[in-house]
Amino acid sequence: MTRTQALRLNGRGDRIRLRRIGRWNRAPLDDLAVTCRTTTAVDKTLAETISVARRAGHTWPEIAEALGLSPTLSSWDEIATELAAARRHVWDRGAPRD
Repeated sequence: MTRTQALRLNGRGDRIRLRRIGRWNRAPLDDLAVTCRTTTAVDKTLAETISVARRAGHTWPEIAEALGLSPTLSSWDEIATELAAARRHVWDRGAPRD
């Protein structure tokens, strides 16, 4: 039986890990598509959770700190910029530079 690629989050709280399931590295472009769809789903969840935190009365500095960012960030634009920079840092560690 051939299993298609999937990504599964396991764990709770601070101990969440991502597992690859199925056949990876045989069709890299298919792997990219699966990974992109998964990160989009996680990004949507992040946006929804940030919205809930704001509606609950949390400040931007509190949200920034909860995201592991500096509590000196005081707007969504600042937080989004820092999140993008952090993501880019992760990508730069793994992506080849041609």
